[in-house]
Amino acid sequence: MRRAQTVRHYGRPSIALGADDLGMLKETPEESAEDVLRRQLIEKDRECDRLQTQIQALQAQLAQRPPLEAVQALEKEYTNLDILLQGTQRENERCMAELDRGKTREKMLERELERLAGANWQANLNITPTSAPAIANRGTGILNPHKSNPTPPPLDAASGGLHSIDHPHQANGGPSASLAQVEQVRLLILGMEQRLQSREEKLLKTIERAETESARFEEKRKQVSSATC
Repeated sequence: MRRAQTVRHYGRPSIALGADDLGMLKETPEESAEDVLRRQLIEKDRECDRLQTQIQALQAQLAQRPPLEAVQALEKEYTNLDILLQGTQRENERCMAELDRGKTREKMLERELERLAGANWQANLNITPTSAPAIANRGTGILNPHKSNPTPPPLDAASGGLHSIDHPHQANGGPSASLAQVEQVRLLILGMEQRLQSREEKLLKTIERAETESARFEEKRKQVSSATC
């Protein structure tokens, strides 16, 4: 048997009703879902453009940055210069302390000479004051580093002069002994001035080297700072 086929007819929605619904949606002041999505999409597009511009700027900065090997080489040189600067500063402190000790010893000998030969001992012993402050001798030491200086006396003569100064009562009372003692003291003073001048020149050279290394140190520090930024 054949089954009877029936066709059910469904009513179509009214077009006029749909138009009325759209009119009601347009009349409402609230945003529709499409408007909200459209506005969010515009905001996201703007954010994507901003991020793309930022990425391009960062890529340009990365292209200008030196390679990692160059940065590591600068850091290594920076460390070496720092160590060298610290060593130079310690050497300067040691030289300054040695120079101060020499000046103290010179003052002690001057007092002994004043006691032995009088207040005008320089004129009596024909000794010209050649020692000057470090600031006065700095230009001479730099411009004339190979300037000839009087030969320092032997260590035996210097030791004899110090022994005579420390024990004046043990020397003979004759004029020849006094002249020999004065000559020993004069040679001792000249030798001390020579040693002080040579130490002062060495100290000035060390200070100049320290200033040069400090300038290089500062330049490398700036390069490392600019490279790591």
